[in-house]
Amino acid sequence: MGYFYFSSQILNRSNHSAVAAAAYRSGESLHSERDGLTKNYGKRKVAPDCHILKPKIAPDWVLNRERLWNEVEKAEKQKNAQLAREIRLALPKELSNEDQKQLLIDFCKENFSDKGMVADLSIHRDKKDNPHAHIMLTMRPFNEDGSWGNKRKKINQEVNGVMKKVSIHLTDWNEKETLIQWRKDYADKINEKLKDRGIDDKVSHESYQKQGLDRLPNVRLERTAYQYEMQVKNTSLRNNVPYEPVTFYGKVNAEIRQLNSEIDALSKLKRQRIVSLAEYKEEKSITEKLAAIRSNHNLSESDKASLKMVAQRSKSYVDFIVARNVTDDIENGNWKKKIDNEKTRILAEKNLLHKAYKAYQIDQKQVLKYGFNPSNFTQQMKEKISSIKLHEQKLHEDVNKHQVLLEKSKHVLNLQSNFTHQEFSLLYESEVKYSTEDMYYAVQYFKDTGKVLPEKEIQNYSHSIENEILKKSPTIVEQTQNISKSIFILNRAIQKQTKDRLEALKGQNFDIAYESSRKLEQYALQKEKHEKDLVGNVQLLRASLQQHYSDQIEYITDVEVLLQLHDRQEKGLSTDKVDVDLEQIYEKYKKYNSDQSPVNMSDSSTPEQKVEYQYSQSIASGLFQALEQAQHANENKKHGKDPTEKRQRRRYRGQELDH
Repeated sequence: MGYFYFSSQILNRSNHSAVAAAAYRSGESLHSERDGLTKNYGKRKVAPDCHILKPKIAPDWVLNRERLWNEVEKAEKQKNAQLAREIRLALPKELSNEDQKQLLIDFCKENFSDKGMVADLSIHRDKKDNPHAHIMLTMRPFNEDGSWGNKRKKINQEVNGVMKKVSIHLTDWNEKETLIQWRKDYADKINEKLKDRGIDDKVSHESYQKQGLDRLPNVRLERTAYQYEMQVKNTSLRNNVPYEPVTFYGKVNAEIRQLNSEIDALSKLKRQRIVSLAEYKEEKSITEKLAAIRSNHNLSESDKASLKMVAQRSKSYVDFIVARNVTDDIENGNWKKKIDNEKTRILAEKNLLHKAYKAYQIDQKQVLKYGFNPSNFTQQMKEKISSIKLHEQKLHEDVNKHQVLLEKSKHVLNLQSNFTHQEFSLLYESEVKYSTEDMYYAVQYFKDTGKVLPEKEIQNYSHSIENEILKKSPTIVEQTQNISKSIFILNRAIQKQTKDRLEALKGQNFDIAYESSRKLEQYALQKEKHEKDLVGNVQLLRASLQQHYSDQIEYITDVEVLLQLHDRQEKGLSTDKVDVDLEQIYEKYKKYNSDQSPVNMSDSSTPEQKVEYQYSQSIASGLFQALEQAQHANENKKHGKDPTEKRQRRRYRGQELDH
């Protein structure tokens, strides 16, 4: 059976240049009017054999490759417009170069140019054993006068019982059935040419399964995987050692080739008593079946674009966990934080302008404290509003880009989740409802070891890996500490900006005063957000401490004090008495601050060292207040002033008895 290869892809405007694509495939130097650059990819060792075929109604200028694809890019103006369809196909190496060329021209004329497309053919023979052709096809039909026609038109059509305007294609070039017919026609033409030349061989456009053959197809490697395999193979040849595949699908193909050779040998020997083809089908490699789940899936253009984006961001092969991590990074990572910070900045400036406007209505001189000159208030306000609108427009664009990438990553995550479920179902027949993470790690265990993980161990195995990942993430206590420290730093920043604004107003430097006012609004909003985030964490922290100290911590409100008590408890240093623990923690911080006090005074100290010292002083201050509160509470209990006991005495005297 001869080798048959025929694939198709769409080149769109957002990711491709039709001129650049034509230059690369033809080996010519072509000027692109779209970006003003000349596309030249250097001379090939073997010059491509190029031809352009045109429909009868197309103008003669389409035979000029440079003008053809520049005109295509002029006609296709939308950002995501389809510029060209590329067909890549293998040429039978059993045929001569002339026969290969004539076969290709006949096929393209009958299926493409006679149907209204311009076909730009480039035959590549760089490698003797791999003659192949690239065919670039126009996507837009021609009118009778030689001008470009429309791809689609809108018609009235009933949809779910309602008449709606729908857009339909004016050609069948994008139909799946058309692509299948092209593949069949190419296979038929190859077989006709082989028969004419007396070559006893045939090809088929159908899969082995449809042909009724008990053979397994190879998995097509991605470009990077293929190049890596070739690099390893060449190294093995140079070192005179046996070549062994290194990538997952490279190993799959090696196993498939081994299995196919065994099937061929059995077919020749016809030893049905040793093993039947039916038995072989039952014993087909699970690994091959796993690979087929992905390789047999027909990916849409949207699927491919989304997968490419995730692969580029992760710089790795995409599976469920990679897609999950990329989605989480887009949803919660630095880009999202940058967007949130910009939203806060814009909101802060809007709040400042609103306050300044209200102040101006009451007393014009009041706008001074916001950094406005009363005599030029209206003009300043217009300029600030214009500036905000520009920032909002840029933010809107950034949010849209972020949302598009997030939707693509979620689409890939859903796609990979479906693959994982199918792979898991191939390995296990279970009624237990596992999470997708559980299924993924079970499948990965098989891919890594070649063994099926016992079902009773799946969840423990998955949880052990996830726990290792969680260890790298900040705990609730660490998150609480980070938020608390952020609030402390923001309070310092607010104090500094308040001082800077006052100094600027004294010197009538309104620009600096305005910027300080804006930062004050921004820091206040950020502080408010952090304080809201802190509430839930503090509740969890307090609940944990109450199990240890009972109700002795009800009066403690300082977050850092609660954190210090929790840390002492976790280290097993707690005495179970709040006042004693507070006393010991306070003494430790008191000693630390005493030892580090020169740091605060030294000019050579870094800003980080100074902030750390001041933060430590703040913790010590909170501990001192909490210690005073604890001692005061103990004194109340000692002298019978416990509110609980007092309430009980009232009830005893009948003051709170039910009627």
